[in-house]
Amino acid sequence: MSGAILAALGLGTGGAGGGDVVPAAVNWTDVYDIAVGSTNLQTITGISRPISRSASLTGSGGLQTVVNGASHPYAGAFTVAAGNTVAFLIVNTGIMTVTGTVTIANVSGGGTVLDTFNYTVTRGR
Repeated sequence: MSGAILAALGLGTGGAGGGDVVPAAVNWTDVYDIAVGSTNLQTITGISRPISRSASLTGSGGLQTVVNGASHPYAGAFTVAAGNTVAFLIVNTGIMTVTGTVTIANVSGGGTVLDTFNYTVTRGR
């Protein structure tokens, strides 16, 4: 794991007017699985108003966000509030093995990288 995920979540000090937009540190686990793999669940804390986060992946496969237990295909920046739980899913889209890195950024905090995680998901049998 790296500081990229922390930046993506907007972790750090300070924030724009209207409340703190820099969450407490988060650390999603790397993903190694078959067909669909998931990170660990992280609870967002340390912010006083909702923030927008984005994710990008460097490899193949499908990325999904899981916010408060609801999974959705990643379609761009999404909003989270204090107390929300967040995890990520990597879905193998039929290729023998999908690998890459996901970087999470805090759009509300100037694009600061909050965390990064690696993934390897093999095709199901």
